[in-house]
Amino acid sequence: MSTDTAPLRHVIVGAGHAARRAAETLRARDAAAQIVMIGAEPHAPYDRPVLSKDALLAHDGEKKAFVREASWYGTQNIALRLGTTVTAIDRERHAVRLDNGEALPYDRLLIATGSRVRAFNGPVDARVPLHYVRTLDDALALRAALAPGKTVAILGGGFIGLEVAAAVTQAGGTATVIEPSPALLQRSLPAEAARFVASLHTQRGVTLKLGAMPARIDHEGGRAVVVTDCGKVSADLVVVGIGVLPNLELARDAGLEVDHGIVVDAQCRTADPRIFAAGEVTAHFNPLLGRRVRVESWQVAENQPAVAAANMGGGAGSADAAEYAELPWLWSDQFDCNIQTLGLADPAYEWIVRGDLESGAFCMLAIDALQRLRAVVAINSGREIGACKRLILAGKTLDPAQLRDAAVALRSLL
Repeated sequence: MSTDTAPLRHVIVGAGHAARRAAETLRARDAAAQIVMIGAEPHAPYDRPVLSKDALLAHDGEKKAFVREASWYGTQNIALRLGTTVTAIDRERHAVRLDNGEALPYDRLLIATGSRVRAFNGPVDARVPLHYVRTLDDALALRAALAPGKTVAILGGGFIGLEVAAAVTQAGGTATVIEPSPALLQRSLPAEAARFVASLHTQRGVTLKLGAMPARIDHEGGRAVVVTDCGKVSADLVVVGIGVLPNLELARDAGLEVDHGIVVDAQCRTADPRIFAAGEVTAHFNPLLGRRVRVESWQVAENQPAVAAANMGGGAGSADAAEYAELPWLWSDQFDCNIQTLGLADPAYEWIVRGDLESGAFCMLAIDALQRLRAVVAINSGREIGACKRLILAGKTLDPAQLRDAAVALRSLL
């Protein structure tokens, strides 16, 4: 709770998941604070994981993305400035400049601008509309185009591309995933787990074109044609899922430090004491890892903004200041398969298989040279994540044979 005579003026740039969580926390901590949220999209804040799953498969499936009704913000006296873009931050005057020329003053500023899709940069025939799955409008446009029997070429074999491939298949379409790397998810999963995911998709009719680099997208006979260095793929629709880029330009242009994200400490502070940042736009110091990371996950959007909000209210820099310190945790649902990852793997780690790969439910555990657990991949084994998290944080030397043995409860090793 602020002890200032006048309520603090909090401005949040961005109106997504991270912005919502920050606003919720700010209001819970200070009933009098002024809170303004500014977002370029016309929609109230929503969570993105639904977009590549429910929103593609069911009419009104996108409603699951809205944790709060639009009316809630009004009842909480949180001002939503939607369809509005912040064009600049004036650090001297403590104000943000809007695209209509208005200057909006702040006492504390939170940058929660998230990311944008990485666009396909090859030549594209003007008759071929490219679909992305980043915004609500993107998902609705793709859902409207999908229909049983449609063929869909998906550029990118990462989690988003594979979730879209699963949705296309479940909607009665046929999906072809085009991935330049020789294997799926090379930066996210160990080889055994990646092969399992590949088999999961091919068994359900998804075609995988691995080691194929898309060069351009043509239009022939009323259909899109993706031209790769390994041949052509013809399709009714083309979806691009080749990653995202952090929206860091606003911070960079204001003279704040950026390094593949907006640089903040564990308290979500930039070098400017009035400016904080949260969500996947941040390159944040993680005390558990001892280094700076940028993580694209629901977890970061859900939990880091609450830390930022607590410190924006006056706690930053004090002995009681909140810190964001979590092991990176991500998940992906594809068909009837749940994939979870915990921690960050290193090429030097040894991967241990726990459970039976053929059963479709197993874990892969990464241990370092001192035989300490460092990272986990759980395939249909989410129940193991809690114990794995505690083992990683404990930093204990472990017996690889016990880790392999699914009959040995992981919690017994704590």
